[in-house]
This record gives sequence, C-alpha cells and structure tokens, in this order.
Amino acid sequence: MSSDERLAPGFRHVDAFGSDSLYECNEHGEIIEEVSYVTLDLGAVEPTLVPSTSAYRLIGLDTPTPFLQLSGTIFQGTHQSLLGTELLFTEDKDIHERAGRKITHLANTSQRIRFKQVEVRPKGAPPEP
Repeated sequence: MSSDERLAPGFRHVDAFGSDSLYECNEHGEIIEEVSYVTLDLGAVEPTLVPSTSAYRLIGLDTPTPFLQLSGTIFQGTHQSLLGTELLFTEDKDIHERAGRKITHLANTSQRIRFKQVEVRPKGAPPEP
C-alpha cells in the first residue's frame, strides 16, 4: 500500500515543501497559513473521562484511521464530511462580566472525526474472552 493510499481523501504525501514563491503570500511576503478545524465525536464516552483527562494523544490525524488516547482509553476514528456546516464557538472568560456567559463565533467546519472505543492488542494475540 503506497503512502498516498493511507491518507484521507483529498490529501497527498509530500517529501519536501517547494520554495516559498510557490505559496500564497500576504503583502509583507509572509506565507499565508491555512487553518482547518475538525470536530471530534467521541460518541457515548464515559461523561467523566474528558474532564478528568489532563493530557491526550492524537496520532494519524492525516490518515483514514486516526487514534485518540484519553488516559488509558483508546479510540479509533474515521473521517466524515458533513452534509452541512457546524459552527464552533468559544466562551469568553471575562471576570468583569459575571451576569452571563459571553460566547464568540470561532469558526465553521464541515469535517468531523467519529471515534469509537477500541482495544489495542499485540499483532497476532488471541482475543480476550
């Protein structure tokens, strides 16, 4: 299987980036970076797992099957293109405004990674009963 076949649709493997002149630049000659947001759907995960986890590992984000580790729980994901658009908001933590929460629109996305919990075993190991 070639490296291009392992990547998610629309992505291709590159060994090296081209010269800066090949990329879109702003008026100061700086390369314009593209930011993409992707929502992570953990399904019916234990409600206390995410708030109690101080660190996580997300590997293979650019592959068809990324993996996420929260504490000792491992999830395998699949990419999904959404039919519509999800709106992403952030909550402003302004200590001067105690009367209510202020939310600000952050971005839109049409991509999601849906995760399901999996058990990782050594290759060739028999399944546990």
